[in-house]
Amino acid sequence: MIVRRAPVAGLLIACCVTLAACSGGGITVDAARKAATAAGPTPTGCPVPYDVSAALSGRPVQPGEVQVQVSKTTTPAPDPLVAQRDQGMSALDAAAGVAIDCEYQVAGHTLDTWLVVTPAHAAVAIMAPRITQAAHLDIVQIQDFLNHQPAAGEVKLTTGGDVAVARVPVDGDGDASLLVDPDGVVSGDDLSKAAQTLLGQIHF
Repeated sequence: MIVRRAPVAGLLIACCVTLAACSGGGITVDAARKAATAAGPTPTGCPVPYDVSAALSGRPVQPGEVQVQVSKTTTPAPDPLVAQRDQGMSALDAAAGVAIDCEYQVAGHTLDTWLVVTPAHAAVAIMAPRITQAAHLDIVQIQDFLNHQPAAGEVKLTTGGDVAVARVPVDGDGDASLLVDPDGVVSGDDLSKAAQTLLGQIHF
């Protein structure tokens, strides 16, 4: 089921089929899928209970557009590369994932939070095209980012400190990552702290 989001840009994620297991106080893939599905075709609010104002030290924040995407299947393709190349599947469908995109208006800017949850180790790889675009990375920079991904519970900034990516702890098998694109609202250490706060607010 796809809800209000065009398919994620096809990304060759053949290397991302190994199941990841991160335990201890994390979310679950099943809970994320249920929350995304329950949001329905016209979400009235973000399925993730973010307090963006708290993450920005009390700055005024208004909720914006919410877009949710749920893969058609709960089982990842045996070979995501082949599924995308030969079957025309999106990266999210090939990984049997869920994506929750919630925007917030802050002083005329749009702060974007994008959570991707997958049953296999693929979340950051799925985000790669969007990370590249948001942070204006070249091919060498995005490849380096993919080669040095954040560990569970950690936040990593892109080159320039303009975009943050955090790996969300997951209970059981699965993978989850949060992309925070602040549209210039914060950067550097302030962005890292804001993303860490948002990371701690993710639960279903």
